[in-house]
Amino acid sequence: MEARRANKENSPGASPGASPSAMRSLARPDGAMEAARAAMSIEQAAIGEAAARRQARPSRLARGLDALVAALRARPATFTAWLIGVYAALWLAVTFAFPSMPFDSYEMYAFGREMQLGYWKHPPLPAWLTEIAYRATGGWVFSHFLLAIGSVALTLYFVWRLGRETVGERGAALAVALTPAIYYFMAPVTMYSHNTAQLPVWAAVVYFYRGAVLTGALWRWLAFGVAAALMMYAKYSGALLLIVLAAHMLAMPEGRARFASAGPWLAVALGALLFFPNFLWLVHSDFLPFRFAFDRPPAAAGFFGSLGAALQFVVAQVFFHVPIFILIGLAALPRVPWQGPPAALAVGRATRFDRTLVLSTAIAPILIIAAMTFAAGVQQRAEIGGSLVALSGLAIVMLLPERITLRAPRLAALVWVLVLVGVPAGQVISVYARPYLQHSAPSQLWPAERLSEAMQVRWKAATDRPLAIVTGDFLEAGYVALYAKPRAAVFIDADFRKSPWIDRERMRREGTLVIWRLRDYPDAQALPPPYRDAFAGFALDLGAPFELAIGFNGVTARYGWAILRPAP
Repeated sequence: MEARRANKENSPGASPGASPSAMRSLARPDGAMEAARAAMSIEQAAIGEAAARRQARPSRLARGLDALVAALRARPATFTAWLIGVYAALWLAVTFAFPSMPFDSYEMYAFGREMQLGYWKHPPLPAWLTEIAYRATGGWVFSHFLLAIGSVALTLYFVWRLGRETVGERGAALAVALTPAIYYFMAPVTMYSHNTAQLPVWAAVVYFYRGAVLTGALWRWLAFGVAAALMMYAKYSGALLLIVLAAHMLAMPEGRARFASAGPWLAVALGALLFFPNFLWLVHSDFLPFRFAFDRPPAAAGFFGSLGAALQFVVAQVFFHVPIFILIGLAALPRVPWQGPPAALAVGRATRFDRTLVLSTAIAPILIIAAMTFAAGVQQRAEIGGSLVALSGLAIVMLLPERITLRAPRLAALVWVLVLVGVPAGQVISVYARPYLQHSAPSQLWPAERLSEAMQVRWKAATDRPLAIVTGDFLEAGYVALYAKPRAAVFIDADFRKSPWIDRERMRREGTLVIWRLRDYPDAQALPPPYRDAFAGFALDLGAPFELAIGFNGVTARYGWAILRPAP
């Protein structure tokens, strides 16, 4: 028996060392199928592991977003330089995407041609720079856009400089990154207005003030004086910043200590000396721009009506900063899609001097305007705050903790990139879509040069003298005057206060072409009522109304016009 068992175990087909149970399993018909299934499960497990590894590996977009966050943390200076360059390039591309310019641009050209010490709405610096850029580039109209984008890029540079000295390079880079998410750094930057012009000098004034107080260096005080004067030449709301800085200097021991030195007094003297010519103009014009500032529809009657108008202005400024709050909120969300690996961002701790400086200069001017709105009992335009927000991004950084935990940095970076790139693209789309959605056209699409040529043809048919004066509102008359050859003066709203370079003798001598939209004043056979006093005693030739094709979706504009012939 033992010999027979030994012979079976050593028979062919029996593997050495194979157990009797294994032999019985192989001998069954389904043994091979079970082995095959085991092999397949092993193979499927391997495939699943490979797929999981591929899924765990971030996509190219995700890796790019992670690299942005890493650059902000590790190379903030490089990150900031690239950000300012990309931001400026994107918005400059937007300005060149249209055949014409935003409405404020035509006003700047109308003012700039006359190079006055002041204008009925605002101080002269933006108009001066518009004219200087125009002449320096050989009459290139779109040089205006270089001023606009250059101003906001310079603003971001001063935010970086001030931020680097107060909250460190990472905090400064974060402040610069947040600033383009403010509404005023979106579509409004495409036109060089007084708001745009004031932004960089506002930031520069705070930067030089800080350096002057903390170091006492004379050159910093003199730079502060020059910057303060330039700010007042850009927009008179700069006076609010100077009031806040004076209060800050009195409140801070570092500031009070400087009153014993010559620096602050030399800065005041230099700034006052530079601003004095414009001050004389203000006195001569009976402070006309300040009347314009509060020439607004009245608020609802009573205390609560005025309070409501003031609060409405403040709420509007907060609303224009909402994208920043959304970005901060997204970065703090745990367990969301596109979360990415959490990251910590350490920013410098601001001193009490710096913290109070930045927060007061970012917030107090807005509150002062709200208080003035309440006192005047008017409805204030929300966009007046556009010149006050240069340091908003830095102020928000100072309100964040020193060590910021980014729980969803990849998602926040994705939304930030969409804002940075998507908003400029959306601006182009929205402007070109307006004729199709609203059957009207913004000034960026207006055929200004073609309108000017049409009016010059009518003028030349009436007289062989050059067209020297165009009368009308700053936009319609500005279209014609800017592209006239030679360039013409604008008699704004036929109002001698608004256009002191025009008087009745000049009108008699040179004549003028009057133009108006029939949408605004429907009677083509009579001058618009606001224009009639200026032309009392003059004989004008009224022309037949004409229709201008805008060139998009059949949109047209109908114009009335008249000619005052030059004296023989």
